[in-house]
Amino acid sequence: RLFVPTSVTAGLVDAAQFERIVVLDDSLSMQSRLGNESAWEVARQRLVDLAGSLAQDQADNNLTLILTSAPTTRKFNLEHIDADSIDEITAELAELEPTDAGTDLAAALVEVEDYLASQPANMNRVVYLLTDLRERDWRSLEEQPEGPVQVLGRIGKLAQATFVIDAGNDEDRNLAITEIRPEGTLVEGVTSRLDVGVTNFGSTAATDLKVKLSAGEALPLEAAIDRLAPGESTTVRFNVTFSAEDEDAEPAEARAIAPRRVRVELATGQQGTDDRLLADSVAYFPVRLVPGIPTLIVDGDPSSEFGRSESFYLRRALAPGGPVPSGVSATIVTESEFESLDLAKYQVIFLCNVFRLGDKTAESLARLEAWVEAGGGLVIFPGDLIDEQFFADYYYRDGAGLSPLKLEAIKGDETEETWANWRVENANHEVLKIFAGQNNPFLDNVKAFRWWGSSVKASQLGKEVAVAARLTDIEDSPLLAEKNFGRGKVLTLALPADADWTNWTSDPSYLIVMQELVKYMSSARGDEGLVLVGEPIRQPVDIALYETDVSLTGPKELKANLQATSAEPGELATNSETVWLASHKAAGLQGFYELKLARRDGTGDERVLFAANVDPTEGNLKRVDRAAMEKDLAGKNVQILDAAAAQSLADVASQTELWWYLLWALVAVLCGEQVLGWFFGWGR
Repeated sequence: RLFVPTSVTAGLVDAAQFERIVVLDDSLSMQSRLGNESAWEVARQRLVDLAGSLAQDQADNNLTLILTSAPTTRKFNLEHIDADSIDEITAELAELEPTDAGTDLAAALVEVEDYLASQPANMNRVVYLLTDLRERDWRSLEEQPEGPVQVLGRIGKLAQATFVIDAGNDEDRNLAITEIRPEGTLVEGVTSRLDVGVTNFGSTAATDLKVKLSAGEALPLEAAIDRLAPGESTTVRFNVTFSAEDEDAEPAEARAIAPRRVRVELATGQQGTDDRLLADSVAYFPVRLVPGIPTLIVDGDPSSEFGRSESFYLRRALAPGGPVPSGVSATIVTESEFESLDLAKYQVIFLCNVFRLGDKTAESLARLEAWVEAGGGLVIFPGDLIDEQFFADYYYRDGAGLSPLKLEAIKGDETEETWANWRVENANHEVLKIFAGQNNPFLDNVKAFRWWGSSVKASQLGKEVAVAARLTDIEDSPLLAEKNFGRGKVLTLALPADADWTNWTSDPSYLIVMQELVKYMSSARGDEGLVLVGEPIRQPVDIALYETDVSLTGPKELKANLQATSAEPGELATNSETVWLASHKAAGLQGFYELKLARRDGTGDERVLFAANVDPTEGNLKRVDRAAMEKDLAGKNVQILDAAAAQSLADVASQTELWWYLLWALVAVLCGEQVLGWFFGWGR
């Protein structure tokens, strides 16, 4: 297949047909600043320049534009470029904006590869990839058999020419807010902690940082970070109290509490120098307030006698009387009542001396496990009604069950003449901080006369199971152990919650630890309403209480109407037939998204707030090793060029194929030869 430049054949033969396939990286990192403009602005301008040059070219050029954020949906599909269409094309290119999401570059390139492999060889195809060459985008993911470099090499063999246009530079200085983490469920009127994570992704230190937290109409709170070394992360803590918006409002239990919006911003003394990507220096948090952390106490040994029920002291510790709210809303049920409960409305569950969970223990345990896996916090207080074999079979299950501890036998002194004290293994544990420090009086005051002797599976100790406290008996018996179970966690103590085996219930530390325990165990639910940009927004809707039509508003005046539909098995933490699911396919931009659920009784709407934040790993602006990449692509018809060279690429591969004309010329010569042969042969 022979070619000559189109300019040589202009006016002599028809111009060659070309499809210019442009893959434009529109990921978050393309918003990083390169002096006075961003990598995105550089890439977009180079694309505009390329399109302008193609419009003036003699070849028959057609543009196909693929954005890496949506590789299966083309912005342009074989759009003809000439003097008549260039203005409209340029106007559409000028309106393109980068997304707030990351990109799956390999998936986008596979889409191009599949397209090239499926097309007939009736057109010349040239591929251009405009990107900032950030290392994060070029890594091979575990779920992918091959990385972008391997796919790009195969594209080079399918296309007439392939170019990677580098719109970035080696500047990697960037600071990012990596998370906003509450201490647990946020309660109206109760001071709560919000921890803000900040990371320096750059290769140089950053100084004079300011973190500002804004919550509604209240005055912003500020915290300073003097210095953050390269690659270093730190946490800034804010104490915030979300009071009622209306001071004269009725009690929280009798009304719906409006969600609040928290916005966190990061600024530096040299803004734009230490921080090249400002989009990840802001984060959002949806504050979903409750009147109290919904807590369920399952009492395995109920009693009407004062001080004798298993939950007597625990209930008073979680919700003591007084003018200051504890922030805990406790409900007490018996084992038999547990069977019919909808666990989805609770965030923490206490099992107090619970032998069985009703007549259908296996089914109840399966529901309980699913609830914990979805993010619930379970606390187990075993007592004298527990059968160790039954506990091992149902709750422990050789380390695979809910309990981190295997109960073996009741130990200690029934006469209460001897006892064991506490020994805290992890003084930094959120629940046990009251026991921290030397000569701590609480450690000496709290005595255990009897306890459950227990053990932790050796292969899990220090890995899946953490023992935060032990007793000072001769065997160093585990006192408090915890494990993660799905998104939730389980904590088992070797003591009951009542005063039968210990004097702990009469010590002030009991109240404090129980309060902190509820906050700690509800922390897995503290991230409700948080999604990453690009992830779907999903909201359960109880159609017995709300209409199936749900309205959604979001950033940049987004408005959408969602329809709740029945959920697939396992999609929701509850198996209730009346709880359906309303979904929005993806949060495309960072910011707040609010759903309005209309009550069927006509009493108004309930607002549910979500917040979409950028993927913090996008803040790592480290560049790919370009020399190594060029070496990997050597001999594969792929060139890596700086963005300044993009405009000149319009002439690359602008050649006319002559094989068709040469073929007809050859046929003509052969026919002429036959005619001449016949002519001279006839005379003989």
